[in-house]
Amino acid sequence: MNKQTITRREALVALGTGIAAAGASTPAMAATAADAASLEAASEALRQALEQGDGPALQSLLHERMTYSHSDGRVWTKAVLLEAIAGKQRYLSVRTSAQTVEVAGSTGIVRHTYDVVNNDEKKSTGHLKVLLCWVSQGQGWQMLARSATTVPA
Repeated sequence: MNKQTITRREALVALGTGIAAAGASTPAMAATAADAASLEAASEALRQALEQGDGPALQSLLHERMTYSHSDGRVWTKAVLLEAIAGKQRYLSVRTSAQTVEVAGSTGIVRHTYDVVNNDEKKSTGHLKVLLCWVSQGQGWQMLARSATTVPA
């Protein structure tokens, strides 16, 4: 009889692999996929609300403690963003691409490339990488934080 021995490390790796494989087919994973789809829909609703200057939609999509960081270093609160959208800040076009969506419990992360045409005091364009942090508190997803970085030419 040929006896094989394995190290403690090999046993732990095998155990971890088995647990991960078993967990991949559980209903919790299906819920995560559904959460990711609803987060993706919320992110698209945010894009549309920004493009259309839809204050009421933004009111419901933005968390009360939201922070909105621009690529030039400006940081806005929810109140400042809503005031800007109602005033001079206009997004003529907002397009996203290369989007990824991840959900961890009640927190979601959306990353995408963001191409925007602004018309505040003068028309300008931006090509950005954006990170959005969302929270779900039973009333759907709300954006808690946004950070943008200019993509180098």
